[in-house]
Amino acid sequence: MPDQSPLAASRALRWTFVAGVIAIPFDAIRGIPAVGELGNEASFPLFAAAIAMGLFTALRSGSNRLSSSLALKIGAGIVAAVLLSWAVNAAAIDSAMIRERSGENKFATSLLVILYGVGLAWLCEQFDAGEVRTVLTRAISWSAAIVAAYALFELIARQGPLSGLFNLVDGLVHTRQNAIINPWDGSVNYKVLYGWDARLRSVSFEPPAFGNFCGLAWPWLWFAAVTAAPARQLRAWALLAFFTLAVIVGQSRTGMLILGVELGGLLLLRWVYAARWPTGQATAEARVLLPVIAILGLVAAALFASTHADVIVAGIVSGDSVSDLSRLGFQASAFQMFAAHPLLGVGLGQFAFHAAQYLPDWAYRSSEVAPMLYYPDGPWPASYSLYARLAAELGLAGLIGWIGLWLDLAAALARKIRDRVQNGESGYGIEYPLALTALGILASAVATDTFRTPMIWIALGCSAAVVRGARAARREAATPAPEPRAAAARPRSR
Repeated sequence: MPDQSPLAASRALRWTFVAGVIAIPFDAIRGIPAVGELGNEASFPLFAAAIAMGLFTALRSGSNRLSSSLALKIGAGIVAAVLLSWAVNAAAIDSAMIRERSGENKFATSLLVILYGVGLAWLCEQFDAGEVRTVLTRAISWSAAIVAAYALFELIARQGPLSGLFNLVDGLVHTRQNAIINPWDGSVNYKVLYGWDARLRSVSFEPPAFGNFCGLAWPWLWFAAVTAAPARQLRAWALLAFFTLAVIVGQSRTGMLILGVELGGLLLLRWVYAARWPTGQATAEARVLLPVIAILGLVAAALFASTHADVIVAGIVSGDSVSDLSRLGFQASAFQMFAAHPLLGVGLGQFAFHAAQYLPDWAYRSSEVAPMLYYPDGPWPASYSLYARLAAELGLAGLIGWIGLWLDLAAALARKIRDRVQNGESGYGIEYPLALTALGILASAVATDTFRTPMIWIALGCSAAVVRGARAARREAATPAPEPRAAAARPRSR
């Protein structure tokens, strides 16, 4: 009897994992401060319990689900890079202190996020493709439906009707953080209370977090729609349309950035890279077109940013967007930090301890920057971009490693899709949402700077399972079948 996956073997694990997926966007629930940035994540205790149950199930079954895990091997490489950076910067980390928080404490909580993410990736790698197709897709659909419905509730409440009910419910969903978030001078921040910020945040902590979840969840809703049974197709497509509309109406720049990249990737992947041509086979030109377009796009973006950097900075500095000025200032600080520590950075989680040293003078024109650095109860200084954070904290090793990891996974998944099409298989496989999510993760890193997003690690684990299976199939196909042995000659009787 084949070894069951942990999700199939344990009903408790299945429902705990499903509850964790549904709770992903609820990241404004004040929890346990000792676990750092994971303390506000409603999904964290659920996923942590699911990981523990999965490990128990795997160990009890005696299977090799640990030693054969590609996700754990990738995670080991990430942790090794983190520890190497820590070893180089150990003295500075030991002496770092800002607002009564030590560098060692921040490093420990940041490492906990990485370890938790690797554990979640391992758990998702253990699921069968059918389980991912049904359990994960449906759970994300439920979560997306809640997010979109709450965004509509939020939008209506801003116009006057139901405002009292909304404030009551919102106080529970956000654990009354409305009254304490970003208290620059100890008073209520009316930016968050919709004084002038028209963006929606739904059940999430801030609008960028809402947009990040929406962007990374969208490929799964699309996958649910294109693979739905006839009785569920109308419902699935309606949810996809409603969810997409929530991202647009909510003015989520992060969500629209990720969504745009994923839509472009889907068009190129489905109708160019993996398309069936009149001969029935993808031509050599089609096979190289997608990576060429991607590389040219990256080069064009880099050239535009480098040649127009002064104009971009001048426009933001002279503008009236406090948020954009804060973001640009801290990102400039991160890249100046990277220039000073290019190889291994200053250490995981250490950006805030060095931010003031590299911050440009014009950044203090933002009313948010100084309180972030010096106000005791202000929010923790952020780099506002995972690329900026990786460059500053882990140097070239972390930056190239992270980008290379997701590009490699996306390429491997795209090859799997192309092979399926060439073999005449119809329909959409799980490789589609995973490849699009990989592109979305690369896009989200432009505007978000956290590793705690569960969708990142879920995608890593599921992608690792697909890639590991594809590699095993190629090895099996390349191995020649053993020749039948000749029957042993019987001794002649005398």
